[in-house]
Amino acid sequence: MRNAALRNIYRVGYWVLWASSFVVKRSGRGAKCALINDGELLLVRHTYGPREWDLPGGGAHRGEDALTAIRRELREELGVEVEDPTLLGVGGAGGRFAAAHVSYFTAALPDRSVRPDPVEIAEVAWCTPATPPPGRLGLHARQMLARHGEALASPAGDPGSPTRG
Repeated sequence: MRNAALRNIYRVGYWVLWASSFVVKRSGRGAKCALINDGELLLVRHTYGPREWDLPGGGAHRGEDALTAIRRELREELGVEVEDPTLLGVGGAGGRFAAAHVSYFTAALPDRSVRPDPVEIAEVAWCTPATPPPGRLGLHARQMLARHGEALASPAGDPGSPTRG
């Protein structure tokens, strides 16, 4: 019951921010991360917003750098700690949030043990970058796969891989 109420609060909050974006230009910062295990990528569906597969992550708190933000978001959303996420680049959030900047990271997970937060995460799926799960891909997942799909699929020991150790 508590989780359902919190999910509804997240949904309402998301749609209020979305609707207000027609009037107020948002210029926040966020971080997303491609989590890789054995050549497969972890995608999530949030309980709020469009029902799309996307990368885990979210907004940075005031005064929080991108690295701290992505570590916090991964801990909150999936219950995982990442040691050395690699920054792949920074891009616009797209659409009405184009003024926002998103830092894109990648990190290797030693295993697939994730504990999705039932309030924030509706579903998780492991997939190869070439064959994402059925359904619509969110903007961040599409951008990451288009720019880094081959590199994400390469083994961590491969010198061309962003997940190399």
